Parts: sequence; structure tokens; C-alpha cells
Amino acid sequence: MQLEKPSRVSEMRQVLEQEILGGVILPGERLDERALAERFGVSRTPVREVLSQLGSAGLVTIKPGSGAFVMRMSAKQLVGMMEVLIELEALAASLAARRMGIPERKRLMEVHEASHAAAIAGDIETYDRLNRDLHELIYAGSRNEHLEQHTKFIRNLLRIYRQYPFQHTARPLKSYNEHDLFVQAILEGDSEAARRHMHDHMATGGSIFVDMVVAMPDAGEGNG
Repeated sequence: MQLEKPSRVSEMRQVLEQEILGGVILPGERLDERALAERFGVSRTPVREVLSQLGSAGLVTIKPGSGAFVMRMSAKQLVGMMEVLIELEALAASLAARRMGIPERKRLMEVHEASHAAAIAGDIETYDRLNRDLHELIYAGSRNEHLEQHTKFIRNLLRIYRQYPFQHTARPLKSYNEHDLFVQAILEGDSEAARRHMHDHMATGGSIFVDMVVAMPDAGEGNG
């Protein structure tokens, strides 16, 4: 019996998940069991378990007889998911404005201020990380586990296709200014303003995302 198996499986999943979400392993790329077993120094059994878990998370598609592949969606699927994400984010902001506790609001402001420093410095990688942190604080602040889980799930899937959506120098500052509107609304407990400003912010990012998707070479193809 391999006592280290559970932690090893967790470690492998974390590494592969980060590589998929980070664009190191690309959509449609095959995940070879033998190569992964050799890479991590394990048998194929834990590799299959990791791939199954990634499949349940929606990051991997397992085709009988062909193997496992990183999820690749069509342009239509991606645009549809973005439309849903916009509405879920707006709802999360509205609920967070009503339900967030004082410590959470303080943390939200801290992350928001840190993101301003990153935007001013043009540190895209740090801004991207803080942007994720900010949105996830709002999901948690909604006090709705179903909303939080579904929003994170869709955002993670879309992240595979939208690496660093702040490539243009002016985009981090523009994003920060948009954040400032809904953050202030949440801190003031104005649920309607929080919903409206988050919706506007996500719609702006959604337009950029849609333009990028349309320009993708494989935009018309999905995994099935």
C-alpha cells in the first residue's frame, strides 16, 4: 500500500491544474498517461485518478480509446459562458454589498488598494493575481455557496482562453478604475449600484474576450 498516494495525487492535480489554467498545457493538447507517470515517478493508476478529477472539474475531456485532452471549446460555447459569467458576477456583487461582514470589507479594500499599486507599476502578473483575489472575495461575500462554486467554475474554464487580459499598458488602470466603482458600492452597501457597476465592468472585459475568441485559429472547433 502506498501511504503517500493521496498527497501525491493532490500534488499532481495541483501542478497539472496550474499548468492548464496558466496556458502551459494548451486547449486540445493530449495528456499522455505514460509520459505523466514517468514525469511524476508514479504508476498509471494515480495518473488516471488525477485525470478523472480534472475531468470532473471540467478542465479535461476523456475520450474512450483516445485518451485525455485539455478541454477545448468552440467560439459559441465560450461566448455563451462569458454571457453567463457576466450575470453571475453582477449577482455576486449585489449580494456581497448586502451580506459582507466588516472584516471581509476591510480585506476587499486592502486587495483593491494593492491592485492600484500594481496597475500604476504596470505589473501585469501581480495585477492579474490580485484581480482574481478581489473577485473571489466578492463571491465569498455573497454568502451563496452555489453562486460561488458556479462562478469560480466558469471563470476557471474561461481563464484557459484569456491569459492575462491586461496586455495593453492602459488596461490595468482602466480595470482598476472600473473596480473602484463596484468596490465602493459594496463598501457602502449599495447593492443596486454594485450590480450595475460589476455588470458594466464584466461586459467591457467580455467584449475584449469575444474579440479575442473570434480571432482564435480554432475558434470554430470544440472537443466534440
